[in-house]
Amino acid sequence: MSTAVNGQAPTCASSAGRASSAGHGPAAGHGGTEEFVPPVPADFSVSQPGPVSPTSPAAAFAPVPRLAVNVARFLRQTAARIPAHAAMIAGETVLTWERLDERASALAAALLSGRTGRRDTVMLVADNAPDTAVAFWGILRAGAVIAPPNAMLSTEELLGIAEEVRPSAVLADRAHTGFVEALRTTGWDGDVFTVGEFDALPPAPEQPDAPVLEDDPCWYFFTSGSTGRPKAATFTHRHLAAVLANHYGDLFPTETEAGASLVIAPLSHGAGIHMLAQVFTGCASVLVPGPGFDATKAWELIDRHGVTNAFTVPTILNRIVDAYPAERGPQDHTLRCVVYAGAPMLASDQEKALARLGPCLVQYFGLAEVTGSITVLRPQEHGRIPVDAAGIGTCGRARTGVVISIMDDDGRELPAGEQGEVCVSGPTVFAGYLGREDANAEAFAHGVFHTGDVGYLNAQGYLFLTGRKSDMFISGGSNVYPREVEEAIQTFSGVSQTCVVGVPDPQWGEVGVAVVETARPLPEAERDAKGAELKAFLKARLAAYKVPKEYVFVEEMPVTAYGKIARKELRAELSEGRGRAR
Repeated sequence: MSTAVNGQAPTCASSAGRASSAGHGPAAGHGGTEEFVPPVPADFSVSQPGPVSPTSPAAAFAPVPRLAVNVARFLRQTAARIPAHAAMIAGETVLTWERLDERASALAAALLSGRTGRRDTVMLVADNAPDTAVAFWGILRAGAVIAPPNAMLSTEELLGIAEEVRPSAVLADRAHTGFVEALRTTGWDGDVFTVGEFDALPPAPEQPDAPVLEDDPCWYFFTSGSTGRPKAATFTHRHLAAVLANHYGDLFPTETEAGASLVIAPLSHGAGIHMLAQVFTGCASVLVPGPGFDATKAWELIDRHGVTNAFTVPTILNRIVDAYPAERGPQDHTLRCVVYAGAPMLASDQEKALARLGPCLVQYFGLAEVTGSITVLRPQEHGRIPVDAAGIGTCGRARTGVVISIMDDDGRELPAGEQGEVCVSGPTVFAGYLGREDANAEAFAHGVFHTGDVGYLNAQGYLFLTGRKSDMFISGGSNVYPREVEEAIQTFSGVSQTCVVGVPDPQWGEVGVAVVETARPLPEAERDAKGAELKAFLKARLAAYKVPKEYVFVEEMPVTAYGKIARKELRAELSEGRGRAR
């Protein structure tokens, strides 16, 4: 499928055929030269349309292939509207919208003059900085695909992702030169650009937005399956444009360039979507300095810049509330929309936040694959949140343009009040996993996206979550997949088998507990030391949020009647008495 651009049809050939484009090594290459086709489930059955009427004048109609609006065009529009207004603020560094646009063009030109072409992968490994935002817009403008893993991942984990997406170029800050060096040892010889030094790139103010089709991939958002192997959830230009507009319309619809947005979390994930969506508001994105999070410093930035919106997770929101000066009330700050997501929030914490900050809370529920866009609980709904018979609060109602269906295992849609798997349809659902036909068949069974979460809708359309089909749990806003952690534990000396489960925790929402069976019985006196040793072992191999907080050593792992580890029973036993987050 192609369409003419300036009299010439765009192809999917990336940089093949260019001088020096060959020999990138086993972890390099390009994202492929075949046209990307979103997955079509073989067993599409839910609300499946009947046959087309043979008398219809549209019986043989097929959409005309057409160009997309490259998402980077939104940056150009805002830069033209408010060129001198601040777009990114980090300490004393300020990038105006005009300067952000110019630097994005310079990066796009540099990428295109090297080995990067349409649909090629550009891996972005960097902590939050103004140039990180430049990287997002520049990669989009080049028609390439952003691949931004969490910068906290270990070198080994980053190499695995590089193998998955085969980058033509890597953008990395100075803190991640070790990863780049390790990637070179695999035989990769792609282009490297240093995040934080983009101001040295030759200016290219006239660099056009690369022509792209609507279903051209533009972002690989990394998630994991039950095996722990990273999957690249593919966002297209059409999808990302819908998501950004959805965020603007549902989460901060009254925002203008008179406000400012506080950036707390890594831009590689949901915070990056929130940041990009400010292109519609014209807000400056104010970066909270790291490492770590200082709530007092956050309030200094809120007051200094008149911050009006922010995106965070419940754990950090609680710290922001606790750090708010006692002598100040809800009327004494500028925050209008404090968006929180990523984990359940205790009702008592919600009440405390409302009492201290006033009606500015916005909750959303979503997954990477739907880019957060499943439900929203708006400010006016906080304080009168529907609660079910078990005392569990709702996470809101369907976002604009999104349809939620509750389905049983046979793909039958269930009525209000009945519990089943939460499934989603709409333009904010991703296009599929890169190169994972098996995962796509499972995720899009019956023609809708299966979240893996279990819950029900009430008669008013409020969604209540009651559990997860998978073993994944959420700790501090980050998804943790036990299989990946268990495989790492299995490499520790003396371990026979292990099981990692998530249990409720009032601070982190959930934390990991590792149940470990050792090859020889471990005396009680040695268990604390062995647990500390195992924890240190894992910290060297996994991102910190994946490392279990507790370690339980057993002589024999409990199993079911079928000989499988009794995971559910262990989770229930270890969760007892810890309370429930909601």
